[in-house]
Amino acid sequence: MTRAASGTLTQRVVWALTGTVALFVTALALLAYLTFDQMEDDLVNDILNTEMDRLVQHARSSDEFLPRHGARELGGSMRAWLSVDGQPPAGMPAELLPLENGLHLIEPGAYTWHVMVAETGRGRVYLLYDATDNEERVHDFGLIVLGVGAICVVGAYALSRRVAAVAVGPLLDLTDRLATWAPGSPDMAVTRDDEAGRLIEAFNRVQNQVDRSIAREREFAGNLSHEVRTPLAAIRSDSELMLLTQSLTPDQQQRLTRVVDNVDDVIVSLESARAMARDQLRASEPVDIAECMEDAWRGHAAQARMADLRFDNRIPEAHVLTLDRYALLTVLRNLVRNAVEHAAPATLTASLDDRGALELRDDGKGIDASDLPFLFRRYFSGRLRDSNTAGGDETARGLGLAIAKRVCDMQGWSLTVESSRHGPARGTRFLLRFEPEAVSQPPRPQI
Repeated sequence: MTRAASGTLTQRVVWALTGTVALFVTALALLAYLTFDQMEDDLVNDILNTEMDRLVQHARSSDEFLPRHGARELGGSMRAWLSVDGQPPAGMPAELLPLENGLHLIEPGAYTWHVMVAETGRGRVYLLYDATDNEERVHDFGLIVLGVGAICVVGAYALSRRVAAVAVGPLLDLTDRLATWAPGSPDMAVTRDDEAGRLIEAFNRVQNQVDRSIAREREFAGNLSHEVRTPLAAIRSDSELMLLTQSLTPDQQQRLTRVVDNVDDVIVSLESARAMARDQLRASEPVDIAECMEDAWRGHAAQARMADLRFDNRIPEAHVLTLDRYALLTVLRNLVRNAVEHAAPATLTASLDDRGALELRDDGKGIDASDLPFLFRRYFSGRLRDSNTAGGDETARGLGLAIAKRVCDMQGWSLTVESSRHGPARGTRFLLRFEPEAVSQPPRPQI
């Protein structure tokens, strides 16, 4: 950020509002002054026209009304002279003599005269109206308008400061909150010293903190995956070797099989967590959907038997899609776990619809309609009201469907849910639609 600010944002708002009001008031005052001045001129000209008509009529009918050797005082500021044979009468200003017939405005010195000249047949009549006092009143009116305009501008300045404080106040509050939340110095230099500069600086600090948090999260996910995968691989290999021992009882074989399945579940969770932490997709690979569904069910088969949840896999064999196998396993394992915890006792059926979407349907108790909009939110545990497993660990639940939804969003898949508690459609139906790129692959040859 290298551009310097010219004044604070509050000052710019104040001057912008004040300048707008000042321009408006100035234009209005100028218009009022010019209108008043024009009205004064028009009024004087109307008076002159009316009075000249009367003088012409008198001059044509009698020689006594207008003296030939002096002025005729008409009251107020008006005087009239009669010029015969081009000779100026006594007392007539010399500025009037060269004037032609009609209306004239002359300003000799400090005076302002409106003059009208007309022919009577017996001579030329000069009618003068001294408008000096009128012009002073117009000038005084202009000063009054100017004073009122100045008062309006001052009031607009005070009001603009208030408006600017109200407008910029939330920005300052946000800046203070961000500064409190993310103290320290930003990595990017900010040369602006106004409110926007302070906000940008605070956002830079927040961005630094977020970047550090993301870096720590990715580092933690990478370290955890690296450190845990080695002992998990050892546990899995040892368990598989022990399963080859002929002297194991059926119960021991079942437990070792469960250990292998749980190790696979942890490995899948680690891979998904690392992918989500890095916000990067894994490379796609051909995946047998029916086989992947069986792997997801196998990890929860023991809990499903205890909860009386039966499984019916109707996905056609050798139906292969190109996608992220770990991501699909993560979604399916969480959906199966959700059915174990909330749908049992019931039957869980996996199938493909006519468009190739993966459908997981159970005939359990269903989900309340008011809970459906919130089902994929983290820590939402509305269904625990209907679950026999609700208890002290309730706060640890409500993550499975949120994780499944998050993985689907990263992969570009669509995960939707429908549920009913009554009628023949009772139960819950999850529909997983894959991205268009997850095209079907030809069946793999059987060996």
